[in-house]
Amino acid sequence: MSPILLLPAAILGFLGGAAFAGPSRKGLSMRKPSPLGPGVPLAAWERYVAVMVMAPKNTASPKRKYGSFAMGARRLADVGLMEGIRRTGDGWVGAWVAPLTEDKFLGSMPLQYAAFSKSMKAMAPKVSEIVGVEVDGVRCSLSGLLGVAHMAGVEGCLGWVKDPQARRKFAETTKVFQRSNGLF
Repeated sequence: MSPILLLPAAILGFLGGAAFAGPSRKGLSMRKPSPLGPGVPLAAWERYVAVMVMAPKNTASPKRKYGSFAMGARRLADVGLMEGIRRTGDGWVGAWVAPLTEDKFLGSMPLQYAAFSKSMKAMAPKVSEIVGVEVDGVRCSLSGLLGVAHMAGVEGCLGWVKDPQARRKFAETTKVFQRSNGLF
């Protein structure tokens, strides 16, 4: 057999043998799973992340909400990026955990995404207990409840679900629920 024919024959033999006798590739993917695990498809997670972007990455609002996901000091402390948080007259404040600074956080989209993902992963088990509850005639999904919890914390989310007055009072939180609900 000519050397030119040997290479294709060897490749076909290898691939054919692997397909016949090799380990199953079922369930394997080149893509990473979503941070919330296999129950949340990566495409749905990516849509959720896009919906939850609230500002440019370098934003520090007057109410001390930082970055693209508008994370406050309490949420940043929950994920280990701030410490010593306390309430002041105009919101929650804290100290960045060294060597992190406000400028470093605001300048790094990967860091902001990691903080947001870690926050969502921590809150998911707590709010998943009320997935399926109806609020104003709409079934709550995990993504919608995580949107509310991102804005109000887990306890605030539970109160928002139970109290129609809270849903009216915190209109921005309700808008986030409407945008994020039903994605997963």
